[in-house]
Amino acid sequence: MIKRVNKAKVLKKSQNFAVSLFRYGLIICLMYMIMYPLLRMIAEAIVHPHVLGSVGSLWIPAIATTDNFVVAWHVMNYLPSLGFTTMVMTVMMLLQILNASLAGYAFARLRFRGMNFLFALVIVGIVVPNQVLFLPQSLMFRHYDIFGVLARIEGTGFANALNAVRIPIVDWHPFAWLANGPWNMMGDARTMFTMAGLGQGLAGGIFIYIFRQFFRGLPKELEEAAYVDGAGVLRTFFTIAMPMSKPAILTVGTLSFIWNWNDSFFQQIFDPRHLYMRMRIQHLNSPSAGGTTVMQQAINQVMVNMPDDIVTLTTPIYDASIINVANLLSILPLIVLFLLIQRQFVEGVERSGIVG
Repeated sequence: MIKRVNKAKVLKKSQNFAVSLFRYGLIICLMYMIMYPLLRMIAEAIVHPHVLGSVGSLWIPAIATTDNFVVAWHVMNYLPSLGFTTMVMTVMMLLQILNASLAGYAFARLRFRGMNFLFALVIVGIVVPNQVLFLPQSLMFRHYDIFGVLARIEGTGFANALNAVRIPIVDWHPFAWLANGPWNMMGDARTMFTMAGLGQGLAGGIFIYIFRQFFRGLPKELEEAAYVDGAGVLRTFFTIAMPMSKPAILTVGTLSFIWNWNDSFFQQIFDPRHLYMRMRIQHLNSPSAGGTTVMQQAINQVMVNMPDDIVTLTTPIYDASIINVANLLSILPLIVLFLLIQRQFVEGVERSGIVG
């Protein structure tokens, strides 16, 4: 009898060990598949230019160096690009949070005619690719008008009166932008801000859906008590619903910031300035009309600002290596951001209706 019990225990332990071995093996394989691109970028970033492409430097470089980071830092004009990109993405993130939370609360709590049809349009907007909408959007922002008002007052006496308003000290005409007809907003961050604030930004429909699912899961008793005390819809939203929706705000804010940071489609169409990190890298990676590549031209321009012992080459593989380091520097702020908020972000995803 004892032998049978021991045999059963050994068999059970063996089964548990086999299951655990399979589980950990699967996790390690998945982690390797996910981390492989980042690990390759790091391994290639520290390879000395003289041993680029050698078989002995695929993972562990024969000669390690940080010269590539110095070159990429200067050709990207890193700190100004980082500051400008962070500023623009933060404003877009806040606008998308405000827009999506208001729309999500309306769909979750208010009852009005056509609500289901409008929410169906939101869902359709999720699946429609951005490439389908960029042409009418670009035409709209090239001649942007507010209900046709600017076109109507252009050339009238009222427009002349607006244009005549002047602050003498700084010689500034504060209302000239209203008097000169429709605006051409292409090539300006205002285009990105307008799209984010009006729900036309990247993944706007997904963010509305996240807030709707979260608000539907909140208890109604607090909001009903606020209504009894005389609070209106907006006051209830800002004083009751929004303070309780921190997980959804964190989830939408993080996704909005990261997705807009990595996006190059909207930036290339509406504001293709090289101040954005993605636009700068795309410009450095573009072919040149002359005999010198864009990357080599950029390196020659910043060479005077780099230490004398920095090693640079004029080969295509070296240009690709600097582009690789530039991509690594561009995602470095996102990695730091995720490490700082990973626990709160995971909790927010679990509570905001994305999963489950």
